[in-house]
Amino acid sequence: MPELTFDHLPDIFEKNKEIFYEVDSYVKIYLRDYHLNGWTILDGAKRWVEENHFLIQAPIKDHTLGGFIFMKKPKVLCYLNSWQPRIYQNFILLHEVFHIISRTQNEPEKLHIIESDLGRDLDERKADYFASLLLMDAAEVVSFYQSLREEVLLDKIIQTMSRFLAPYKAVLIRLYELQLISVEDLRVWFDQKLDFEDEFVRLGLDPSPVQRSMLINFQEVEKLMEHGRDRLPSLANESNWSTLNAVKEYFESIKRAR
Repeated sequence: MPELTFDHLPDIFEKNKEIFYEVDSYVKIYLRDYHLNGWTILDGAKRWVEENHFLIQAPIKDHTLGGFIFMKKPKVLCYLNSWQPRIYQNFILLHEVFHIISRTQNEPEKLHIIESDLGRDLDERKADYFASLLLMDAAEVVSFYQSLREEVLLDKIIQTMSRFLAPYKAVLIRLYELQLISVEDLRVWFDQKLDFEDEFVRLGLDPSPVQRSMLINFQEVEKLMEHGRDRLPSLANESNWSTLNAVKEYFESIKRAR
């Protein structure tokens, strides 16, 4: 997917207006029916996916690959590319949650690739907007942003990224739609190439949200394999575990080589 730029924003804003009420209803449904009480938005979403579906995390050196979701009934396989900075992984996780809760009963099984840039296809826009609304509650964003004492706009943007653990461009879009920044601010800042780790450190913020996690997590697959151990011949079990260990070693080699 080509990188999202300032020139694409009129179409993004038009689509957001078109889908707002539908997406907002899914946010309310998720918070009412799925989100675990007492958990943060991100930790709760991850826990819900782990408890009800399958979550895999591993690094692949591809800046465009955010993850994928394999829509298989009754459970879904979600993969997050831990090569991506944590803020993108956060966004992709909630993007995947939208696809899970919005899928129809008769939807066919399919593999759905998720790219790291904001989607412009209408269904992808819905998933991205869901992630944005869930991560950045309107009242909380307005209250936080208006409390900032920084005079430089970039510093306010970086502070908002840190507070809501959301990607730079998603933050800019949200701030504009909440009338906290102007279209001219978007014109100046949207296409800027920044070293976010340096910007976080400059402001005395923990840079880990904009760093790669490189996490390797196959726990849900291991649990499934362990649960089915008695149902398969020993030779099949040995082959399955050998394959899984080889896959894990492959990702470990990527982690060591970074």
